[in-house]
Amino acid sequence: MKNLEFNIIILPKIKIIALILLWLGLFFCFWLIFNDNEILAQTTSPDAIAIRVLPNFEHYSAQYWYAQQGFGGSPQALTVNGYEAVRDGRTVYVNVANVVTGDLYTNIYLISFNQDAESATRDIFANILSHWKFNANLTDFGRCRQENSIFCLDDSECPINDFCNSAKASVVRDTRRLSDLARIKIALENYEAQTDYYPRLTAGTYLPRRTLSTWPSWQDTFARDLGVYVPIDPINKLGPCPGYNGITCWNEETSRFDRGWPDLPRGPELPSSSLVYTYTVNALGSFYDLCMVSESGLNISGDNFCILNVCLESLCGKKKARKLFGYLMFVGIILLLVLFLTAIVN
Repeated sequence: MKNLEFNIIILPKIKIIALILLWLGLFFCFWLIFNDNEILAQTTSPDAIAIRVLPNFEHYSAQYWYAQQGFGGSPQALTVNGYEAVRDGRTVYVNVANVVTGDLYTNIYLISFNQDAESATRDIFANILSHWKFNANLTDFGRCRQENSIFCLDDSECPINDFCNSAKASVVRDTRRLSDLARIKIALENYEAQTDYYPRLTAGTYLPRRTLSTWPSWQDTFARDLGVYVPIDPINKLGPCPGYNGITCWNEETSRFDRGWPDLPRGPELPSSSLVYTYTVNALGSFYDLCMVSESGLNISGDNFCILNVCLESLCGKKKARKLFGYLMFVGIILLLVLFLTAIVN
């Protein structure tokens, strides 16, 4: 016994620590095997959750994209992290914008779990949906437009009927705008296939052959001609137009719109900070422009959409700041060079 005690005492400290760690590891392994049945059940579960990312070049909504695939289910509408989505049984389809180096393009994110999955797997799936965060590169907080004391990242963090002005929220709304225009364009092509022309709007609107989503004619005339519901912009508001109706920017007495709206191919001129959809058609009904305002200011993939050049407060402010910064940098460099040359000469 004395020899044993002596040998243990003279062992280097490092070996004693290693021996302790070894036995702790063995004890932990025995504990996992004999006591933690839940962990073993998870590691041996046959269930699986799969995620796929599919390109959405036409910027279709999740619901219309689902219908185009010929699926025979009955999808239910929902939102995932602010984006429109549909769920059909074990599968959820989300129309999501990806933002890369100033470009915006949309994909359909598909997430699904296997048939006859365990309740634990279903719970994990539900947790993924409720905590799924897209656009991890858009993390700057904004403020709610009306309750501007509230910081926000998306519209859900603002009061009802209020909107968040963060970059992330702007991208989500632009994604909605693109899917709205894609939906209207499909209705327009169906109309033209039956009549050989697009809706001419010769009457029932403030200006012939023109309408926008805050005018009554957007639903009363345009949608009636198409025979479908025509969506409106997520914010759907014209900018300030003093002396005109605050909603339509139309003056009933003078029968004038606040800004010019020339014939095609030029688009309408809108007040600053306007966020609306517009429709313009030529006299024959053979050509039209369906336009939106891009709130994010990003380049939209694809060339099938008309983007109006409207000065938005958030974007114009950034542009002015960049111009001022560039000007000050230029002046500073010139002064530095002058001082440098003066020092050399003297």
